[in-house]
Amino acid sequence: MAVAAALGDRVAFETIVHRYGPLLYGYVRRMISDCDAVDDVVQETFIAAWRQIHNYRGDAALKTWLFRICDRKIVDSRRVRYAEPIDDRLLDPINPSAAAQDPAVVVSITEFLAALERALAELPVRQRACWVLREIDALTFPQIGVTLKMSPGAARGHHHRAQVTLRQRMQRWQR
Repeated sequence: MAVAAALGDRVAFETIVHRYGPLLYGYVRRMISDCDAVDDVVQETFIAAWRQIHNYRGDAALKTWLFRICDRKIVDSRRVRYAEPIDDRLLDPINPSAAAQDPAVVVSITEFLAALERALAELPVRQRACWVLREIDALTFPQIGVTLKMSPGAARGHHHRAQVTLRQRMQRWQR
């Protein structure tokens, strides 16, 4: 698909956008709080990817390559304006039919997600990025390392520190 896009195949690139756009959007949404900036960063990521697709060598997975571009765009966005702590939902909203089944469960999940959101917002940016990429987007430590321009060991260390901090801050929710 990347090869066809590099040769100018717009349909192949549209397939890339449709496949990876939601993942990138979710990542950016968790990394910056300005909703307008989220859309801009994702759009800028794909514009940069389209312009650079001929440079994609396949050393890393296409997904990782896109996340790396995206991470640079997030940094660029932060340079323009300082980011505020995230205030969007970590996960998709709860299914309304679940509320009809057990309102107590829905309230508990909502409270948990709000607490997790606050705890994530307090993490240093690199720790938050490593945690989100690992736990939400299911990237491996080598992929995270490539994405964030750090060694896999550094990615693992940031992720570990994030986990320790989150575990402490989320103690109320542990059984």
